[in-house]
Amino acid sequence: MRFKFTAIIAAAFILFLSPPVEAKKNIFKVGSDITLEEGQEANSVVVVGGQITVNGLVKKNVLAIAGSVVLTNKAVVRGNVVVVGGVVAKGSGSQIFGDITEINSSTLSDAITSAMRGELDGWSLILNIISLCFFAIILIIALIMTLLIPRSLAIIANAIHTNKIKSLLWGFLTTLMIVPFFMLLAISIIGIFLIPLAFTALLLAAIVGFIAFSSLLGNFIITKIFHGYKKSLVKETLVGLSLLWILGWIPFYIGMLIKVLAITFGLGGVWLTLTRRKTNH
Repeated sequence: MRFKFTAIIAAAFILFLSPPVEAKKNIFKVGSDITLEEGQEANSVVVVGGQITVNGLVKKNVLAIAGSVVLTNKAVVRGNVVVVGGVVAKGSGSQIFGDITEINSSTLSDAITSAMRGELDGWSLILNIISLCFFAIILIIALIMTLLIPRSLAIIANAIHTNKIKSLLWGFLTTLMIVPFFMLLAISIIGIFLIPLAFTALLLAAIVGFIAFSSLLGNFIITKIFHGYKKSLVKETLVGLSLLWILGWIPFYIGMLIKVLAITFGLGGVWLTLTRRKTNH
């Protein structure tokens, strides 16, 4: 179930990399509503922080994050309808060929009740929701960075790209030093007060580095698939994050290892960037 959610979200983002055409287009909006009128067609429809109203034909998936979906009597959706943080209002004449999935406070309450009864489905849904929430937080941070400070993110990504071995080594050494560093802070009074600040700085460095590595991965995938692609840091980052999220679920600890490597490279890239700036000053 969790893989299905992820695959739909990742596929929806990847679909928007291709240029829209009249008969087959993808619609993506943030912070506003989308209405597909009667007689109109779309390949996939995705909205973040808005409502989707379908009165026409959607050939693939409908995804609303922090929003709801209204399927009128004449709506036709040949794929799945997924709503995170909202509801699905379905007209009696609407045709949905895929699955309809809602993740909201009501389903969370049902999942908690099911988990308390010892049912595995309840625990599975709770883990799905936690995973989606964490992914959404990282996604929001990534969007903010790509829109507000794209140059800083690009510098870190370039540091990783041009110094792959150094990035890996710096990230590995940083990881090894985390426990001894916090142990040193814990043995002094001043250090104890610095622990929350140090932990926050380390967490931010890991997140920023992970996002920078994701943008590199997204750029690699997009340029291999689409020739003549016009560079877009937002698209590259979204695709890279979605792909890493999916790869993170590969069994036998392979997925976990992929994520650890991404974080390690990212941490190394952050430290390389910081040390370069200090040297330049």
